[in-house]
Amino acid sequence: MSTEAAPALSHDPSWPRTGGWATPEPDARADLSIIGVPTSRTSLSPTNAHETPAAVRAALRRYSSHVVAPGAPGERGSEHELVLDDALRIVDAGDVDDPDTEDGEVAATARIAELAARSELVVALGGDNALTVPAALGVAGERLATAGLITLDAHHDLRDGRSNGSPVRRLVEAGLDPRRIVQIGIADFANSRAYRQRAKDLGITVIHRDELHERPLREIAAEALEVAGAAGGPIHVDLDVDVCDRSVAPGCPASIPGGLQAHELRTIARLLAADPRVRGVDIAEVDSTADTADARTVRLSAMLVLEAAAGLAQRLGR
Repeated sequence: MSTEAAPALSHDPSWPRTGGWATPEPDARADLSIIGVPTSRTSLSPTNAHETPAAVRAALRRYSSHVVAPGAPGERGSEHELVLDDALRIVDAGDVDDPDTEDGEVAATARIAELAARSELVVALGGDNALTVPAALGVAGERLATAGLITLDAHHDLRDGRSNGSPVRRLVEAGLDPRRIVQIGIADFANSRAYRQRAKDLGITVIHRDELHERPLREIAAEALEVAGAAGGPIHVDLDVDVCDRSVAPGCPASIPGGLQAHELRTIARLLAADPRVRGVDIAEVDSTADTADARTVRLSAMLVLEAAAGLAQRLGR
């Protein structure tokens, strides 16, 4: 990816840019809290994913927060329009320090728990998939026994050891009930028989990539929410961008040809964030330094932040 300085963005007072949100005030509530969790050092693939939170924040400045949604069914021409930055109180808590170490992961978990206690939704910017452990634990807090997890991922992430390939296994070992884990987008040629069997033995619900060709996304999202939310606890959503086709997400070291399209991941991100049981979302596995010159993977990640915000506004009736 080019290291040349990006040209200055134009300024138009009638077209305000999103992002650049203020830091949270002590003890103040927010609708949406953003936090960077720059994990990368335990990755199975060489990555500079720790650079990505800053890149996503910069990419957000390319967009507005203006949203237009269709009105009620049967009301042709009707629409619901809002500006997320006006409708929601959004704050950016910056990045946690050194989340790849055990002490850093504990501190990241505690910081995310603080934000979750004062927010309707926390969006954690990765970083590789190791960030899902502190993100999900922080969102669940003392309700881990009743919490749920939904992953959009080509991989099971049930490997042994401590890496970006192990967060789901580590969460199960920490106390997350695997019967309330749903994995959407699991792909052929991206996993092994041993880890597929581990998912079966644990009772994880797996929705294969091919099912997304045959079933509506809204139906799949509803199934995932029903399973993950069965015990009434908070749900965390892991948006691993390598679930997307490699042409869409070249900045993901493990993305493969044949994955989801950008509009599919954006759509399901908004659908899930609109459910009040979803209290956390993470965006993982993007290496901004390995992206194409047009930064398409980073820009998609920024759009996922906005889609999560749009879903939150929908759930709050804004």
